[in-house]
Amino acid sequence: MFLFILRRFLVSIPLLFVASIIVFVMVINLGTPQKLEDAIAKPNAKPATIASIRRQFELDKAPVERYTSWITGFVQGDFGLDGERTDVRSDIWRAIQVTVRLLIFAQVVSVLLGLIVGVTSAIRQYTAFDYLSTGFAFFFFSIPTAVLAGFLKFFGIIGFNKWARHPTMSPTVLIVLLVLGLLCGYGVMRNRRKFDPVRQLNKLALGAAAGVGVALAFILVFKWGWDGEVYRKRTPSGIIATLGQASARPPEDFFMRMQDYFWHLLGPSLTLTLVGFAGYSRYMRASMLDQMTSDYVRTARAKGAGEGRVIVRHAMRNALIPLTTAIALDFGTLLSGAIITERIFAWKGMGSFFTEALSKREPYPLLAFVMITALMVVLFNLIADILYAYLDPRIRLD
Repeated sequence: MFLFILRRFLVSIPLLFVASIIVFVMVINLGTPQKLEDAIAKPNAKPATIASIRRQFELDKAPVERYTSWITGFVQGDFGLDGERTDVRSDIWRAIQVTVRLLIFAQVVSVLLGLIVGVTSAIRQYTAFDYLSTGFAFFFFSIPTAVLAGFLKFFGIIGFNKWARHPTMSPTVLIVLLVLGLLCGYGVMRNRRKFDPVRQLNKLALGAAAGVGVALAFILVFKWGWDGEVYRKRTPSGIIATLGQASARPPEDFFMRMQDYFWHLLGPSLTLTLVGFAGYSRYMRASMLDQMTSDYVRTARAKGAGEGRVIVRHAMRNALIPLTTAIALDFGTLLSGAIITERIFAWKGMGSFFTEALSKREPYPLLAFVMITALMVVLFNLIADILYAYLDPRIRLD
């Protein structure tokens, strides 16, 4: 196993070297930095000032010398200075912390949800649950991220905040809750494995009644326990934040600060979770269906292994291999910044860092951003290779 990991690590080094050359060539050909253009455009611009700015961006050096100077500093942890002579490493580290906070929550939830829904859809193929999950997955997978984030923000979160300020059980709210309860109850009772007998009508009616009971219980809890009073007393503003990654003045108490982070995190993380869940659930369902018809699964059943053991220990383990690739690539690329989501919810993460650097055409922030993105993609591909070897020992033996 150690030699397998070492081989993969050694292969990554020349890959990163080639990536650094390509990145450098692309960035230096973006154009003149905005700071230098503004200085040249001034009618009373002094040649000494322009020469100083050129030296700041090392535009007075040959491309090879610039690359050597930059890559040497980057390897040593010196990412250079931006146009305002601020250390790029400290700025990008703050942006990474914000983005990681968002991605860890969104990725963990979307992977777990996609795994559960995908496996359940595969072993209960062509049931109500399978049809519903497939429909939701295709809907969230096809809708643009900008549209989904904007819809959740303006019609979901802002609408909920307004309703929570003066909560009322209007006929529309009651109908929505009852329909959702009916669907949940019917879906739970209707689901079955393909080889189970058809359920009785009274059991379906029982499931529908259970869904209605859940909806009514929610209504009673809201009216008697919540009813907007606690919300109005404790939160003068909206309970779910729509702008920024934290309040302007976060609470000093640790638990209150974590609560503040959570309410700011909910909107953008829900957007990324729905998009990620859609893809992961389809990957897992397709992979599980392929494994469930394999010879070794039929052999395990013929030997008398329990259905749960067959699914978890045999089929699901091998079905995780293609999903591992998708998760590794997604996390590596998303760490570079969920640019659209961060812009809509005004998060100062990697997406905001990149757009600001690109608008100013500053080379060192852009180089740091793209190289860290490349490092993350290579790193998580390495992690995916290691997980491959763990899930399927034949890979490391090859």
